[in-house]
Amino acid sequence: MSSAILARLRPRSLRARLTFWYLLTLSGALGALAVFVFVGQARTSYRELDRELHVRLLGFVADHRAALLTLDVASVLANEVAAEVPVLVRQATGPVLFRSEGFPSLDWASARAAASAARDRTPLITVADISGAPLRVATTVVPRPGAASLVVQLAASVAPVHRALARLGLGMMLFIAAVLAVASYGGAFIARRALAPVDEIVRRVQRIQAAQISERLAVRTGSDEIDGLVTTLNEMLDRIEGSLHSARRFAADASHELQTPLAAMRGAVEVCLRADRTPTDYRALAADLLAETERLSTLIRDLRLLALADRGQILEAAEVVDLAGLVSECCEIASAMAEEKQVLVEPFIRGRPMVLGSPLHLRRVVLNLLQNAIRYSPAASRVVVTVARPHGHAMVMVMDHGCGIEPQDLPHIFEPFYRSDPARARDTGGSGLGLAIVEQIVRLHRGTIKLTSVPGRGSAFVVYLPSATAAAGSPSADPHLAAPTPSQD
Repeated sequence: MSSAILARLRPRSLRARLTFWYLLTLSGALGALAVFVFVGQARTSYRELDRELHVRLLGFVADHRAALLTLDVASVLANEVAAEVPVLVRQATGPVLFRSEGFPSLDWASARAAASAARDRTPLITVADISGAPLRVATTVVPRPGAASLVVQLAASVAPVHRALARLGLGMMLFIAAVLAVASYGGAFIARRALAPVDEIVRRVQRIQAAQISERLAVRTGSDEIDGLVTTLNEMLDRIEGSLHSARRFAADASHELQTPLAAMRGAVEVCLRADRTPTDYRALAADLLAETERLSTLIRDLRLLALADRGQILEAAEVVDLAGLVSECCEIASAMAEEKQVLVEPFIRGRPMVLGSPLHLRRVVLNLLQNAIRYSPAASRVVVTVARPHGHAMVMVMDHGCGIEPQDLPHIFEPFYRSDPARARDTGGSGLGLAIVEQIVRLHRGTIKLTSVPGRGSAFVVYLPSATAAAGSPSADPHLAAPTPSQD
């Protein structure tokens, strides 16, 4: 219940919170200063009261020394001392010899304290009269030759000091209240001015829709914090815009890729329905339908694998993989695929690096890179596959001697459905998703893939993976490892 009440009372607006904490801090500082001043003034006032009382007592003794030295002290003082002077004279042993009319009546405990002060010769004590009002009593001893010493006590009310301190406290409270009232307005004004750029940022962000995602914030306040926020928001908008463009391009490319085999299949069916065909024609049409169906199935499978890889759902249980053995198996499979083009697949195994991951998906990486290299290699050329372990990392390099990739296409080569011309022309086959899948699988294995290409010479794809011994402590491959440039041979 109390937490709910506190939650309701807690200010929700940032301006209100800033103003509240500003006022709380200021009131705490002013309160501490007021207490310090009040305590210091109280000590000074009490010291001045005691000093004045002591001076008055010494003056009284000096003025009436002759009377104090007589034998009949009471009668002499009764004639000399004014009624309003609060003085009391007693023997050192305790009996009261003279008490003026102005000396206040003390309660029983205060009377005993005064007698004890006279006996112990305590210079100053605080007592109370019968009404409870505090009093200060100063005590001094007057020696008399040949007779017992006398003790003179002079009383003074503390009420004037209390009234002065009360006025001081009330004045400081009124001053603090006035300062806080002015500070509340000033704090709210400062908070409003300080947060005005934030309000402008909110209004501009609210106006940015998906159709105008290219708009950017142009708020500059001269404040490092607000300008940093604007820069961060603009960078976030850049990433969102890039993601939206990629998603739209992906949707358009995917629909186009799916439409192509469907259109071919529909055309084949329509040809069958126009007129009777010979069994040979039907078998040819069936073969075309089967090829387009296989192409469509491959595309759908690649799309599903790319979606799973993008969500990080393809690695369920990692195991230690012998990368050299895996690459050797893939090279044997690729050699069979390359026989038709008379492309030679040459593996170079330098060491046996072990990696932690999925053998199935790592085989997919190597085979995709090999198929890609064979597809774009000229007849009677070579595809060189190198396995090594530089700087403790596992490396697989696939180098071809094909047409290469233009520099403007290199940043986009791992995007889904991206095909450069002529290096990635559509008539060379493939779904356009192979390199995108490779990049996602390598990323999920905490590795990196680099590409270097020289138009007319060929391309080199280099995959770096953390070794199995360093996989637990190395989140990614060494970024300083560079991919080699394709050679001219």
